[in-house]
Amino acid sequence: MDFKQALIIIISGMIGTLGFSYVFQSPKRRTLINILGGLLVCTIYVVCIQLTEMNFFIYFFPALFATVYAEIMARVVKAPATPILACSIISLVPGGKLYYTTYYFVMGEDALFDATMQELLDIALGLAVGIICVTIIVHEINRHKFKQIIDVE
Repeated sequence: MDFKQALIIIISGMIGTLGFSYVFQSPKRRTLINILGGLLVCTIYVVCIQLTEMNFFIYFFPALFATVYAEIMARVVKAPATPILACSIISLVPGGKLYYTTYYFVMGEDALFDATMQELLDIALGLAVGIICVTIIVHEINRHKFKQIIDVE
């Protein structure tokens, strides 16, 4: 991938994030946070494409970063992390891969269906595991803090 292709991916990701922020009716302050998240996530995605060919890791690290970013920004702006995460990570959702997987299934092209389904599962697993890892850690930290508050009283 050359610099021009990488730049197209990053800019497209930012535009997609802006559009999804509009759909979520994010306040202007959060829209800028979402766009920055989309920019950073797409940049990490492009770097991961250069470092590995494994779909799981290409999507795992951007998802991991997006979740950490959403949790931090949620604390900064005192808002839920989920809308920030959804907007920041939307450019990684494999819509085209899902379309072609379904298409090959309907057309009865088993070999192509199997190949695209495997790729789709790798991508989905990478995204899910990246989000879940951070979410579990944040949940445990919050639970520990809450438990300390209850023990003090």
